[in-house]
Amino acid sequence: MAAMTNHVDALADNVRRLREAHGLSLSQLSERSGVAKATLFKVERGRTNPTLDTLIAIAETFDVSVPTLIAAPPRADVEVLRDGEGVDISDDSSFGRVLRSQVIGAGSLEIHAQTFLDGKAETSASHGSGAREHVFVRNGSIRVGPVGQEQVLHAGDYATYPADRAHRWQAVDGDASIWIVHTFPRAAAFAE
Repeated sequence: MAAMTNHVDALADNVRRLREAHGLSLSQLSERSGVAKATLFKVERGRTNPTLDTLIAIAETFDVSVPTLIAAPPRADVEVLRDGEGVDISDDSSFGRVLRSQVIGAGSLEIHAQTFLDGKAETSASHGSGAREHVFVRNGSIRVGPVGQEQVLHAGDYATYPADRAHRWQAVDGDASIWIVHTFPRAAAFAE
């Protein structure tokens, strides 16, 4: 079902982009393609599953193939995430964002930018068998690691440890800003 949603979203973006690139209003595209303006409105908002005839009419109007019309644009070689972007993961002891979550080989990774607040401690539960955390301290000092094995890291330090058990975070003498790279093996990788 997710693949269908991706194609509907790609279709909406592509039709809008092509219409605007050709300087057409919805009414003009309707006249040229023979597709009702209301249908085009729904297509551009991803609120319909158009018929094959509708897709062919729109594609022919823009002189592109139907597969091109429903395909997601290729990813750029360089992806930029600006400060403040990403999925918010803030709580009482820290504020931060997930910058990237991606499947890689037999596992996946997430990249977080977080600031832990002075005087607050956080204990994280296991992230599952084989999980690891890689911590880069940008500013300040922080006590991190599996419970009972915590180490104090300072600006510029790096540490990695198993995150498949309870582990603790605590800023030391002020707030601490860090990058965390979480790595998670996929369960299928251990099935063999």
